[in-house]
Amino acid sequence: MSVNTLKRCLVATTVGLTMSWLTIGEAFAYTYTKIADTSNPNFTSFGRYPIINNAGNVVFAANLAPDGGATSIVIGNGGQTTTIAAANTSNVFSLFGNVPVLNDLGTVAFRANLDSIGSSIFTINKGTVNTIASSSTATGAFDEPKINNDNVILFAGSSNTGRAVFRSSGGKTTTIADTQGEISNFYGYTINDVGTAAFVTRLDVGGYALYLNTNGVSNRLIYTKDPYSPFSFLYTPAMNNLGTLVFKALRKIGGQGVFTTDGQSTVTIADNVSSFNFFENPAINDAGKVVFKGVLKNGTLGIYTGADPVADKVVAAGDKLFGSTVTDLYVSSKSLNNNSQVVFYAKLADGTTGIYRADPDTGVVEAQP
Repeated sequence: MSVNTLKRCLVATTVGLTMSWLTIGEAFAYTYTKIADTSNPNFTSFGRYPIINNAGNVVFAANLAPDGGATSIVIGNGGQTTTIAAANTSNVFSLFGNVPVLNDLGTVAFRANLDSIGSSIFTINKGTVNTIASSSTATGAFDEPKINNDNVILFAGSSNTGRAVFRSSGGKTTTIADTQGEISNFYGYTINDVGTAAFVTRLDVGGYALYLNTNGVSNRLIYTKDPYSPFSFLYTPAMNNLGTLVFKALRKIGGQGVFTTDGQSTVTIADNVSSFNFFENPAINDAGKVVFKGVLKNGTLGIYTGADPVADKVVAAGDKLFGSTVTDLYVSSKSLNNNSQVVFYAKLADGTTGIYRADPDTGVVEAQP
């Protein structure tokens, strides 16, 4: 199918609902904006890992049919939502990945299973669709892509030597790491606007390692079998444009935490020594601010920016949100932008699920609808 035909098939528009609440707590203040939720009959469910760019635009996977699949990719900003790709109308896609990604240029990169066997990595911007990589076999499935503001795409998939991480730019795709040598598998990756990539691997000799790839050269930053390393397992990293990485890790002495590293030193953002029990999906912006999902030892879950569950709370279970109460929350490794806006998935006590954005209070109280 030609790109022009894909453009005609993929571009559709839906209208979402929006409302902002100003919530001022004891130690935090955010305005919450509804990007989309299931009170809109166009949506029945959502992917749990939304992405936000620096303009506050949000991309997410959504289900427009009752079959439980991620059948569309949607962009919103609190007003109208736009469906930029839908499996049930394209005659090309059978299912989308749950984590489409968005850059400041408005380009969305995503993984999709094809109606025919196999899968591909695509980008779309203003209706123009480009195929970045394609596999015609079921075993050639790709992992979710990442994208930076130069439209450089990072993704993992099968290669002639097993598994590999690929970098695609300007129509050219190169391999930056594969399983031909010391690496046995990959456990997540990221790329910043400078073009530096980072990825977590398992090694053939055992243990897990965090690598930084700059100008095509990979250097190991952390190796869990190093006797000086405090970590026993590493999770998918996120990275800002200064090269600072944030990641969740398990400690050799027990427990886990959220940590940052600049390649020279490692800083603990939060751990489970005191209030927290475990963590998920930390994100970092260019100011070095971090956001993550955390679960407290009393079972309360929330989204936080640091180790203090009161002063550093963005939103948590039990909080009021759009006429109901939050019961569950998720964030992605790209849920935080340089304006400190945080996008998140929430489930409410009334059964509603949706995608919401938390904007830091500027001190100006607006009239409420």
